[in-house]
Amino acid sequence: MKKFIFLLIVILFCYFRLKPIFLQTVPYTYDQGRDFIKAQQIIRDFKPVLSGPTTGIPGLNHGVWWYYFLAIPYLIFFGLPIGFSVFIFIFSLLQLLLFSYFLKREFGWFPSLMFALLVAGSPYFTMMSFFVINGVLGFPFILLFFYFVYLFLKTDNKKYLFWIFLSLGFMFESELTNGAFTAIAFVIVMFLFKKIKLFISKDGLKNIFFGLLIPTAPRILYELIKKLPQTRTILNFIFHPTFHNPKPFYAILQDRISLFKDYLVLVFPIDQPFIIYGLFLISLIGIIIAIIKSKKKLDKFYLFAPTMLFLFLVMSCFYKDSFWDNYYEGIRYYFILMMTLGFYGFFLVKNKLVKILPWLLFTLLLIINLLNLYNQIKNSQLPPAQGLKKQIVTVEKMYQINKNEKDFCVRIYTPPVIPYTYDYLFDYFHDFKQKVRPTTNYTNNQCWYIFESEMNEHFEFRIKQYRKDNIPATGKLVKVVPVHNDVTFELWEYYPTK
Repeated sequence: MKKFIFLLIVILFCYFRLKPIFLQTVPYTYDQGRDFIKAQQIIRDFKPVLSGPTTGIPGLNHGVWWYYFLAIPYLIFFGLPIGFSVFIFIFSLLQLLLFSYFLKREFGWFPSLMFALLVAGSPYFTMMSFFVINGVLGFPFILLFFYFVYLFLKTDNKKYLFWIFLSLGFMFESELTNGAFTAIAFVIVMFLFKKIKLFISKDGLKNIFFGLLIPTAPRILYELIKKLPQTRTILNFIFHPTFHNPKPFYAILQDRISLFKDYLVLVFPIDQPFIIYGLFLISLIGIIIAIIKSKKKLDKFYLFAPTMLFLFLVMSCFYKDSFWDNYYEGIRYYFILMMTLGFYGFFLVKNKLVKILPWLLFTLLLIINLLNLYNQIKNSQLPPAQGLKKQIVTVEKMYQINKNEKDFCVRIYTPPVIPYTYDYLFDYFHDFKQKVRPTTNYTNNQCWYIFESEMNEHFEFRIKQYRKDNIPATGKLVKVVPVHNDVTFELWEYYPTK
């Protein structure tokens, strides 16, 4: 029966994620276009890179492993744009299966099923199972981090420090703030758990050093070649911080508590915050029971996730500027681990009625997910073209209009100005579909313009400036072709004067 339930959860996991992949309505923005082009350059043009995508701090980049990770689906799917999302989905499913197996082996069926159900139905993890963004590269390392922390706390074996800090290093290279805050919080937790002596031993320091060295090696090499630009950026930020939106402490605390509430709410597939808060409190009670009732070595693992969450909250309050939710990318895994172990804690009570409570909660969440599945299946209406699908349709229409042309001109305006999204699609159609790669120079005195509307009216000036900079003053508008509600083609004609 439990194997059947687990299979049902896997089906839920797959359906919620495969539908947008099948319809190709996955997000496709500036970041995805830029990263796809980088993966393309690594494979097609044999141009290895040492620096990853930019962060919110100018002059500081994420790690380069993300681009090499994307090079894998580029190879497997021959550059197919949706292939990147398919790869992320497979990657996410494997994480679910492996960590669920670990929980089954160490704690039994209930934690395995509860963890899988919470991940499968989570709106956040559903989105992040097909969203091609660098933060998802850190997810498997967060789960590996949990796994090796568990083994370290259980055995006190210093060899696990290598794997713990290897995981932390890859988390840092995937999402800088998440990796940095996690490493600091982990060291504090180990100090509180009286494990710090294992760190400062000869073997402990050696394992920590090599664990961190492997994932950060490309960044170190980049810094040495470029004369430490990111190091200088970090030091300047530490000693001369610039805050764009500084706030008093009480306002910062309110913002952070609100942020952490949002983190928690998006774990669950229901829009009922008070029910979610109630489940969170029940899991806290379960954690306390587990700490009291569990074996001595395991009590610290039950305490691990809630302690880390508390430290994440405290550390975020020291940052006086706006704190974006992606700074703690993957933090919901800590909430899920805590609630999974918290609900499991009630099984450690000898009272049979108390042991029923976790299964009642599991059944409630399973029913909610099944109802969501039913509603999605019942609503068979196809969504409008959006995300990747919208831009693919746009490019296909451009090719249809110019199907008899050996060469044609296309210029593109898309927020935020740099058209990486279209650049990659035109490259894909050229490299794998044998289509013409448009030029940006007027061909036969004509050029097509693709205009995407600005979602924010405050940025309308960018379109006006683009028109001024890219359409000749003596040009003549020949044709306007509507494509989507917010996408239009314009054909302009220009005869330069001699």
